[in-house]
Amino acid sequence: MTEYIEDLSPFFDDPCWMCVLLARRANIGVILRRGPSSWWRVTLWDTGKDTFEGGQWFRGRLYPERCDVSPNGKLIIYFAGQFRPQNEDRGYRTTWTAVSRPPFLTALTLWPIGGTWLGGGVFFDDQTVSIDAPSPHPHPDHPLGPLKLVEACEDSEPSWNHGWRRAEPAGVRQSSSVKSSGDLTLGRGTAPDQFSASRSRKLYTIYRPKGYPHPAASFEAHWADWDQSGRLVATVGGRVLAGKLTKKNELHWRQLTALGDEKPVRMEAPAWAQHW
Repeated sequence: MTEYIEDLSPFFDDPCWMCVLLARRANIGVILRRGPSSWWRVTLWDTGKDTFEGGQWFRGRLYPERCDVSPNGKLIIYFAGQFRPQNEDRGYRTTWTAVSRPPFLTALTLWPIGGTWLGGGVFFDDQTVSIDAPSPHPHPDHPLGPLKLVEACEDSEPSWNHGWRRAEPAGVRQSSSVKSSGDLTLGRGTAPDQFSASRSRKLYTIYRPKGYPHPAASFEAHWADWDQSGRLVATVGGRVLAGKLTKKNELHWRQLTALGDEKPVRMEAPAWAQHW
């Protein structure tokens, strides 16, 4: 049995940081890990069994806050950039929005973007997407396949927003957005539509039901949320952790995996992840 961890601060020294896209209807998390330097890796996390499958590495730039995972966890839509002249020559531009099968980034469908003003997309259901691109037409070598493309609307929201809402002025005072699980509420210091994934530490606060005058506990992490079963989960550096709030309002953490020592390697996507 893994011993409980009370102090997460040493993990911020890991050579990487991570964030997670949680599927809405499946026990799936897609981990986007940055580090070392400009390298990224995708890892598939079964949140029910706490097993982890490492996927492809990518050298360039990913924009996690503009990414989304399908409700069933079988597809991801992501925004990426690789600022090299040869990309322009092949009609891919320097940035693009693509759909792939996690934990791989090999594009099934791809929209060339160019620049960072546009880019990204969301899933409305397992096969309906809205993308932010100058043209709705994908690259000719990466057809739309079974996906249905619809226009964005006010209700469009990426995975960061699923279940998060703005804190009411008379409610939680120390955070701008909140999300509940059972009788506990998790607050973070950014509004739902302003969350940005980065290496900077983010403050999270746990609140008990109304009537309790003070926060139950606070902690810092690169990312935190309730998983599909309502369990508190977080990433700090290269660690994925599960937390439990005690009756004494102490947070006990258990490490689920450590990915900080991984090194970039070339990995070809299997055949099932290369085509529709």
